[in-house]
Amino acid sequence: MTIPISIEDAKGNVFNTSAVVQMTPIAYFWGKSPSVAFSLLYISAIAYTIDRSVDRHIHSVDGWSREFDVDINLPEFEQFHPLEKTVNKMLSFLTGDYWNCHFVGTEQVHYCRYNNTNYFDGITQVNLFSGGMDSLIGAIDYMTDHPEGKLFLASHYDNSMPGPLSDQRELKGLFEKMYRGRYCSIDAVLIKPSYSEELSCRSRSLMFLSIALVVASYANCKIVVPENGSVSLNYPLSPSRRASCSTRTTHPVFLFYYREIIKALGLTTEICNPYEKKTKGEMVQECSGKDYLLSIVEFSNSCGKRNMHQVMYDNHNASHCGHCMPCMYRKASLIGELDKTSYGNRFITLFDKRGKKVAEDFFAMLNFLKKDLSREQIKRELRIAGMGRFEDLDEYVDLVLRTRTELASMIREDNNSRILKYLGWR
Repeated sequence: MTIPISIEDAKGNVFNTSAVVQMTPIAYFWGKSPSVAFSLLYISAIAYTIDRSVDRHIHSVDGWSREFDVDINLPEFEQFHPLEKTVNKMLSFLTGDYWNCHFVGTEQVHYCRYNNTNYFDGITQVNLFSGGMDSLIGAIDYMTDHPEGKLFLASHYDNSMPGPLSDQRELKGLFEKMYRGRYCSIDAVLIKPSYSEELSCRSRSLMFLSIALVVASYANCKIVVPENGSVSLNYPLSPSRRASCSTRTTHPVFLFYYREIIKALGLTTEICNPYEKKTKGEMVQECSGKDYLLSIVEFSNSCGKRNMHQVMYDNHNASHCGHCMPCMYRKASLIGELDKTSYGNRFITLFDKRGKKVAEDFFAMLNFLKKDLSREQIKRELRIAGMGRFEDLDEYVDLVLRTRTELASMIREDNNSRILKYLGWR
């Protein structure tokens, strides 16, 4: 399916792009799932394509945020009219931009046909499956704890960034030996913007959730978003990192908005993240199939900058850069275990690159660990991020404190005297 999109910039320049969505893998569910679930997938593809097509550095109003005024042609536009405010809040929170979407009428969208099959019968849970370590743990936990269940693994990919697709296929191949018949999936749904200028991809989780929603509303089961709380919450390491450096792809506030939208559309699918108050290390230690996890964890990928081999100074062929926060969370989570992950940069290398872009995340983390943060200071920062609506705010404060402890343990394990001196720990 190709969705044509016309974009006009602030200077009146117009360029055309399109969202190419490979619908064949998910077409089986057309007519079996509510049509509004497909409409959310359609909206997600449009938002993702706009997000990927407009370069922040050129079109931002403040160096990061862009302003989007969007008309979306949609068959069920009348059902989405009352939701415009919530959809705009969700997209703005998710991507860090200013969205103003309007839903207008159009002809019916036509989806391709898919032969009948019993392959999807008996699905009891849908998990987002990115190929990262957390989604691996989520799948292992369910298939270990529910031997009679059948898990659906929901995935998508962008062909300009093929790494996650190979990760997903590798892990599914390993599952065949351990969990044959216990899970099902479709080929990851291809979403391909024909014009790609922006790589931040903050809207990608909306595609993941909307694919999962199509399947879960067919199977009448819940969706699990397997992501550790440290990354989901993504507590800003400094005030300057509240927006551009603070991804919100599985943030509790984003999930809150998404739940509000599907509830208003009459969908009853439950969406939860059972790991939202666990650190990554706690996910590893509490994994129901921990031994199996550790035997294959090297085939998962957590890196946010995996293709930046030119700044992998210690290992140019590493699978993980070693300098982004996802890499550091991963490394911290595996302290005390055999970590076969290959990292492109050692901490001392990053320490010696102070002032360079490659070391920004590392020093942000060090300076975060140097601070004496009170519970009230943490709570204030969480309220700024929109968490004030949650009654269990203190539990998220506890999560931030345990995340600090986990990162600090990683630095102490590295045991570099110069870094420890910088932190005032020696």
